[in-house]
Amino acid sequence: MRVLDTVHGDASDSVVAKHVALPKVRPDDRAFVRLNMISSADGGSAVAGLSGGLGNRDDHAVFGALRDAADGVIVGLGTVVAEGYHPPPASSELEIYVVADTSDVSGAAALFESHQVVLVLPEDAGPVAHDVRELRSGRDGMVDLSQVVTALAGKVIVAEGGPMLAGALASQGLIDEFFVTVSPRVIAGESRRVVHGPEADPNPWHLAHGFVDDESFLFLRYQR
Repeated sequence: MRVLDTVHGDASDSVVAKHVALPKVRPDDRAFVRLNMISSADGGSAVAGLSGGLGNRDDHAVFGALRDAADGVIVGLGTVVAEGYHPPPASSELEIYVVADTSDVSGAAALFESHQVVLVLPEDAGPVAHDVRELRSGRDGMVDLSQVVTALAGKVIVAEGGPMLAGALASQGLIDEFFVTVSPRVIAGESRRVVHGPEADPNPWHLAHGFVDDESFLFLRYQR
């Protein structure tokens, strides 16, 4: 039996740093992918359509620390629009890879003004605006995520959802680490699980680290 650390007050920088510390051994022929999601205690992924309604200050701290340790973020266009994503700070080298089946980014026009944002599209999707960076992979309205992960070889990538993108990554065995914050809320309703889609390998993952904060939020880090 393992007993997780209990944090009193805000999670310290050292606890968060230990939680997100990069392993020394990572693949060099593809990206190292870390999925970061938040779930209610009963498995829901959003309140009123937004995952941000489940979080707290320590969840935000882990979110920021994962980004600080990453080269890029991969996220679905629907999540970008719903959650109101902003461009990374100009001082940051972080790149945002937005997965979509359409070249229409009018719902997130301000985000795509940044040259740190890349639209990831199937090869047969329509043309993009001249000032939008793009990465093409897959056909028939589906991005080939395996090819994308290979194209980003050597990079540390944080996957931030939504559930359908997380499910596609999981079903293809493309996730190396799974960070999940369990929010002490029971929301019922019709919210999807944090990972939703085709069946994935059901074998157990290894719990590498975890802690509980003083608001009863549970922070878990699983590894393959």
